[in-house]
Parts: sequence; structure tokens; C-alpha cells
Amino acid sequence: MSRRGFTLVELVMVVLLMGALVMAVFTVGYFTMRDTEDLKSQARSIAGFLETVRGNAALKGRAYAVEYNLDEQYYFAWVPPAANAEIPESSEDETRRAGAYIQLPSRYTSANRREFSVWIERVSFADGSSETRGSVKVEFTPEGGSHWHYIYLRNVRDEIYTIEVNPFTGLAEVFPGEQKPELPERLK
Repeated sequence: MSRRGFTLVELVMVVLLMGALVMAVFTVGYFTMRDTEDLKSQARSIAGFLETVRGNAALKGRAYAVEYNLDEQYYFAWVPPAANAEIPESSEDETRRAGAYIQLPSRYTSANRREFSVWIERVSFADGSSETRGSVKVEFTPEGGSHWHYIYLRNVRDEIYTIEVNPFTGLAEVFPGEQKPELPERLK
């Protein structure tokens, strides 16, 4: 008399295979979500940094600047000396000092090569010009104004976030996707 059905070993193997498949799906989903969250987090961090620099320029009545290094993927503020510090007989630009460098997140590959998980792809201006290499310096005036510019961040999954710096409102707004600068009326 032959029996129909599955042995305990066969059932355990099926359950283990299903568990492995579920784990693989959740792992891929986790890393996808983590990459997206890293991109959003970096965009918000840069926007907050820019608003802080602009606020300091307006509050202290001194010119500040932010410099983006697109080759090495870091950014920092050029900070003027304290109001009570003795300023030499030179331009204010020469008396500013670099603040802390903020490096964008990176990891090392198995070949010991640095790979950025989020990077500044380019900095664009309202007139349509754009920079993808080198350093870009944006001034913040003592009144709190600056150049209208856009920072485009990309991650390893080719997702993009845009940071728009509006010199009139002082806001650095974060948008998912790639926002295009609107041409000023005089250029249309």
C-alpha cells in the first residue's frame, strides 16, 4: 500500500526556501528604502545648512559664503571674523575663514575605492548656467540675499532631489525629482 503526501523533510525544505525568498525580498526593499532615505536626509541637511548660513549673514550683518566642492563632494561655509576681531587692511573676502567641511556620505568598495552613496551632481543658477566640476562659491550678503541657485543631489539608485535656494524668501526648499530653473522674465 503506497502513501500519498509529503515527508517531513520535504515540508521543512519548502518552508526554508520560502523563508529565504521572503528574506531576500525584504532585504532588497530595505536597501532601496535606505538609499532613498539617505538622499532625502542629505537634501534636508544641506537645505538646513544653507538657511543657517543665510540667517547668520543677516543677523550678524556680515558677508558669508558657501562653497561646494563637486570633485571631492563636500561643502562648507566661509565665515567672517568676529565683530570685535581686528581686521587687517585687506578685503573682507581675504579675512573670512573656512568653517567645518561637511563630507557627503561615501563607502569603500572591495577594491578599496571610495564610492559616494549620495553626491552633488551639479549646481545650477537661474540664468541657466550650471557647474558639474570644481568648486562653486555662493555669496550670502549682509542683508541675507544670495544668488538664486539649485543643487541637484543624486544617489546610487539614480534618484534625484533638488534644493532650490530663493534669495528673496531665504528658504532652501527640497523637492523630489529634478526641478528646472525658471528663466527670469528678461531672458524669456
